[in-house]
This record gives sequence, C-alpha cells and structure tokens, in this order.
Amino acid sequence: MKNKPNYGALADLIREIKKCEAAGAIMASVTMCYVCIDTLAYLSMPLDQKNTKKKNFIEWVDTYLKPYSDQPYKYRGIDVYAARCAVLHTYGAEAKIHRQDSSVRMFGYTDGGRHLTSPEGSERLVIIGVPSLINDLVIGIEKFLAAAMDDESLRACLESRINSIHAHSPFPGRPETLSQ
Repeated sequence: MKNKPNYGALADLIREIKKCEAAGAIMASVTMCYVCIDTLAYLSMPLDQKNTKKKNFIEWVDTYLKPYSDQPYKYRGIDVYAARCAVLHTYGAEAKIHRQDSSVRMFGYTDGGRHLTSPEGSERLVIIGVPSLINDLVIGIEKFLAAAMDDESLRACLESRINSIHAHSPFPGRPETLSQ
C-alpha cells in the first residue's frame, strides 16, 4: 500500500521559519525561506528529473512568489536565486551571478514589513522586509498546492516526493527512558 502524502511536512517547514522570525533570528528566517523554496522547486520539478536545478528554483519563484500589489519590489526568480546563493554560500549579499550580470538585484534584509528599492547609495540593492517575504512565501505555497490539485502531472511530481522531506515526528520514548 502506498503511503498517504504528508502535506503537513510543508506546514512544519513554515513553522520552523516562523519560529526563527519570532526569536528575532532574521537571517535564519531568510535562510530557511531559501531552503523552503529549494524544497518547493524539488517537489515541482519534472518526474524524470533527479536533482533540482537553478531553472526549477527560478520557475517556482516566477510562478508562485508574488508580493502584495503595493510593494515597490516585485520578486524576480533570478534575483531571488542570486540572493539565495549569496546567503547560503557566503552568508553575504553578493554571489557570482551578481558579478556576471549587473541587472541582477542584490538583497539586504530587515525585520520591517515593507521592501525598499534603491536605498541611498545603490540602485541594485533591495531591502527585503522579512515578515513580508515569509507571508508571500506562505501564500505562494498555498497557490502551488492549489495548482497541484488542479494539475495531475504537477500533483504526481509533488506526491512522489513529499514524503521524502523532513517532517516533525515526536520522539517515541519518554524523556525519563533516555537516561536508563
């Protein structure tokens, strides 16, 4: 019998992001957002593909990650991918993609909700309001799941992989049994 898809694993991932934010760990929140988007790119990549690619991440962002209409910055997959690379590979704002293509925006981060474009001193810099990023990501996940329910091939991709991602599972023993 095939295991039932554990969609709760995505809710667990969002809870982890929100725990980081609640603790004031802004860069941990950002890092987890990029991990989440990587995971969503993995869940949505074609069935015959074994590993995610830059293209999968960018496509997921361009399709599902949308800010509120009053935000001055509208996510572009290439910008978000470059920011992901910068944070995950150097814990910085600049990645190889930024050095190769001056049209790719660099990100800074704030615990404020509004994104800021072209702050004083840099036309390429966008200050991302992390609470807005998290909110936009949650809405993007909802859109992705709705699309998967309407698209049989996307649902097949999602359901073939969802049980392979980490999900919260309580430890089977009680704490007092660990010391014995």
